[in-house]
Amino acid sequence: MTHEFVTILHTNDLHSHVEHWPRIANWIKTRRAQLQAAGHFVLTFDVGDFIDRYDANTQATWGKANVELLNDCTFDGVTIGNNKGLGLPRDRMEDIYSERRFAVLLANIFENDHGLPKWAEEYRVFVTPKGTRISAFGLTAAYDLTYPLLDWLPAQPVETLEKLSDRVIAQSDIRILLSHLGLPTDQSLARRFKEISVILGAHTHHLLPKGQMVENTLLAAAGKYGENVGEVDLEIDEKHQVVSERAHTIKFDNLPEVESASAFLENWRESGRNILENQIISNLPTDRSTLQQIDDCADALMEKFQTKIAMISSGMFLDELPAGQLNAFQLLKDLPHTIHPMKIDILGSDLLKLFDEINLQHDHLLNQHINGSGFRGDKFGEIKFYGLHEKQVDPKQHYEIASLDHYYFLPWFHSLQSADVSFDFKNILRELTAGYYREKYSHQEAV
Repeated sequence: MTHEFVTILHTNDLHSHVEHWPRIANWIKTRRAQLQAAGHFVLTFDVGDFIDRYDANTQATWGKANVELLNDCTFDGVTIGNNKGLGLPRDRMEDIYSERRFAVLLANIFENDHGLPKWAEEYRVFVTPKGTRISAFGLTAAYDLTYPLLDWLPAQPVETLEKLSDRVIAQSDIRILLSHLGLPTDQSLARRFKEISVILGAHTHHLLPKGQMVENTLLAAAGKYGENVGEVDLEIDEKHQVVSERAHTIKFDNLPEVESASAFLENWRESGRNILENQIISNLPTDRSTLQQIDDCADALMEKFQTKIAMISSGMFLDELPAGQLNAFQLLKDLPHTIHPMKIDILGSDLLKLFDEINLQHDHLLNQHINGSGFRGDKFGEIKFYGLHEKQVDPKQHYEIASLDHYYFLPWFHSLQSADVSFDFKNILRELTAGYYREKYSHQEAV
C-alpha cells in the first residue's frame, strides 16, 4: 500500500478584513483543486475571529454575510474566537450559523445545562479514501469572567482535553486541534497531550512561517487579518501514521490577483452601508463634537449604572456627529469598538493609586496607538473623570464609577485589579450611546 498525502489549508483572525478575501478565496479554491488532482486529501479550516463588528456589512448582517464567504469556499470546519463569542449577543450566535455548510468545532463553551450549543460539535472525524481517520476539534479562549455574562459556561482547555482525548484518540488516527488559545497555550498543550498531531493556532495573531515542532506536535499559524494563509502537508503510511509533516505560510501579496476583487469589495461595503444608513437612531438638534460626545457618554454611563461618577478616555470617539438624522452607519464609524460598559466599586486608597497611574502615564497614553481589548480606534487619548476630582478622594471611602471594560483589560491600570467590577456584556458602547441619543432626542424634529 502506498503512502497517502493530506493537506490542510487554514486561515485565522481575519477580523472582517474582507479586502483580502477575494484573493484568499481564489487561492483556497484553486489550491484545493490542484491538490485533489494530485491525489491529496484536502481539509480547510478557519481558526476563529473571522468576523469583527467594526465592519459595516458584518454589523449590518450580524456576521451572516461573513458566514456566506466561508460557505462559498466550502470550508470543512471552523472554531470561534472571543471576538465572536463575546462580541455577539447569544441569540445572534445561533442565527449566524443557521445556514452554515461546515462544522463549528467547539468543545469548551456550553449552555447553562452543560450541553453544547446546538450549532456546535465537540469534534468531527474525516475519513480519507484509504481509511485514515482524521479528527478535528476546536477550543477557544475560555474567559471565566465574561462568558457567563452572556449565559455561556466556559471550560478551560486542559480540563476539556482530559475529558475529550480518550474518545478522540479511540476514534481517529490523526488529531487536529483548531486552537483559538494563543501560542503559549498551544505550546503547553503540545507538551502535555502528545497524541495531538497538528495544532492550528490563532488568538495571539502569531505567524509561524515554517511551523514549529513541539514534542510530537506540529504547530501552524497564519498571523492576522488575512495577511498570510497557511498550508500543512502530512505524509501518512499504510498504518495510518504520520511519517512526515511540513507547514508553511504564503503572504497575501504573493497570492494571485483576482479581477473581480474591487467589485466585490465595493459591493460588500455598499451593502452594509445601505442597511445601516436606513437604521435611524435619532435627530440631533446640534452638532456633537468628539468632546461633547465624551460628556454624553459619561451621562449615559452614569445613568445606566446609577452612579455620580464616570471615567472615560477621549480616544473612544473618532468623528463629529452632525446635526440632523443620526443613523447606525455614522455611529459605527464614530464608535467602531466592541467595548462594554463597566461599573467599578473601588476603595478610595486604590482610587488614589489609579489617579497616580493615570497622571504618570498621561503624556505616554495621550498619543499611544493601541490595538486589542475591543478597541478599534487609533490613539488612547486622555482619561477624563466626571463628578469627582482627585483632591476630593477620601482613602477610606468606597466609590462607584461608571466606565468601560477596556480599562480593566489593559495593562496600564493595575489598581483596577483591586476593585470590584461588574460588566454589562449585553451591550457594547455603541449600543449604549445609540440608546442614550434615541431617548434624549426622541421628540426632536429633523434638522
